[in-house]
Amino acid sequence: MSTTTLPVSEAKQRFTELVKGVERSFDRFLVTKNGKEAAVLLSAEEYENLLETLDILANKKEVLAIAEGTLHVRRGATLSLDKYLSSKKKPHKGNGKR
Repeated sequence: MSTTTLPVSEAKQRFTELVKGVERSFDRFLVTKNGKEAAVLLSAEEYENLLETLDILANKKEVLAIAEGTLHVRRGATLSLDKYLSSKKKPHKGNGKR
C-alpha cells in the first residue's frame, strides 16, 4: 500500500472520490497544507486496525506473549490446529474433568 500526497485544495475537490478509494482499495492519502504535511485520509477499518495494534503494543503482557510465540515458531515448537483441537476433546486423566 502506497500513500499518495496531495494538496488540501485538490483533496477538497476530490473528497468523495478519495473516500471511495480508501473504502474500496485501502488507498491512503497524505494531505498537505502550504506544502507541509497536515492530515491523513485512510479507511475506518485501517484506522481501527492501527488503534488495535497500538493497544497491543502498549500492553507489556501482550508484547511478551507475541515474542514468546515468535520464539516457539523459530524453534519449530508448534502444534497443528488439528492436534490442538483433538487434544481438547480428550478427557484428562485424574479428576475426570475435561
